[in-house]
Amino acid sequence: MIQKRPRLLVVEDDEAASFAYERFLTNAGFETKMAMTLQEAARVIETEFFDAALLDLKLPDGNALQWLPRFKKIHPHTPVIVITGMNDIPTAVQATKNGAENFLTKPVEMQDLRAAINKCLELEILRKREMVQQRLATKEEPFFGRSDAMADLMENARVAADNDSVILLLGETGVGKGVLARWIHDNSQRQSEAFVELNCSSLKGELLRSELFGHVKGAFTSAIKDREGLIEVADGGTLFLDEIGDMDAEVQAQLLKTIEERSFRRIGENLVRKSDFRLICATNRDLQKEIEAKRFRNDLYYRICVFPISIPPLQKRVEDIPGLAEHFLTGFGYSEFPLAADVIALLEGYAWPGNVRELRNMLERALLLARGKTLSTSHFPGLEVITPPRAVLPDDQDLNVLHSDIEHAHILKVIKKYKGDKVKASKALGISLSSLYRKINRIMPAE
Repeated sequence: MIQKRPRLLVVEDDEAASFAYERFLTNAGFETKMAMTLQEAARVIETEFFDAALLDLKLPDGNALQWLPRFKKIHPHTPVIVITGMNDIPTAVQATKNGAENFLTKPVEMQDLRAAINKCLELEILRKREMVQQRLATKEEPFFGRSDAMADLMENARVAADNDSVILLLGETGVGKGVLARWIHDNSQRQSEAFVELNCSSLKGELLRSELFGHVKGAFTSAIKDREGLIEVADGGTLFLDEIGDMDAEVQAQLLKTIEERSFRRIGENLVRKSDFRLICATNRDLQKEIEAKRFRNDLYYRICVFPISIPPLQKRVEDIPGLAEHFLTGFGYSEFPLAADVIALLEGYAWPGNVRELRNMLERALLLARGKTLSTSHFPGLEVITPPRAVLPDDQDLNVLHSDIEHAHILKVIKKYKGDKVKASKALGISLSSLYRKINRIMPAE
């Protein structure tokens, strides 16, 4: 692996000193960017990233003491070494309070300068290592967005986590159905048990049956030994069946029986086994259409559609894009926030057919192209505003209306049961009192 040369920004107006710094630091293995004024330095830091900065306090267009906070706002983790005259030590001390990591007095000994820079770089490496270790040691909470649509969705997700009913997650590919399924499990009473995931579109027929129910030795040609299925592995925990709309009809019938009886048989075995698992399903298909086309069982649909949660595509909640972008970039170790306005505009204007997954991948690729520099629109090649956000499709609208009608009818029924007592009704529904009033206002908006 080629060792990266640390990049230094040197802001110095004295030509002789500037030449000496550049020559010495280049020979010492650093890559330097020289600036003679604060104005020039300001332009540079808007588009380039540096591992450290060397800053003379007195410059032709101002005192760097007042400019330093601007630099630290754009590059908060880049260490700064200030250079000052012998009579300016109190000013240099104030500079350290404003964010500088160290200061040197003129005339500067070059060996002292190299030692100070190396010390700053070592401390920054230790800080990054500590940040990574903390991130690995602490379980990262997923970020779903702060839009009203996602706030409502997370209320439903919390209700799902507090109960043990079958959950059906609906949404396009890449919206985060798997992440939400995992969140529901991690916040449920089964969180200490296994979370078992199976993508039903990746296996067909006998292979899918074997993966779900297990098999005994000799049950079929490749069954060379007994094997437990994922239903058995998920005993006490959660079984997540992703893309259940792609499941074979024969396996659908067996799954329905297993859900209803909480029992199953391994392939080739007569022994009836039990498994206490919580089921979460997900699909990007319109299951009603699949039923009409005879590709999905009507009785299985009603068994798994106990509590449907529909995740809207990213282009229908554009306001979540900046927050999601910062969340992903932070996870990749990027810290140059806020993102430039033209970058945000580019991300918000794109249609995102691959949804949140595509956004994450695009940001990861952009960081690779940036090579440590501040992200700009040039790091998103091929990404351009191709379409405005799509209109809601009739089928999606029908599904959302159906879900809302079921929810509204249930809320009114519970309120009636408790004779209008909103406090008791909110507790029975498993939501906060404020959430209940908000939902009531949607059902019966104030005039």
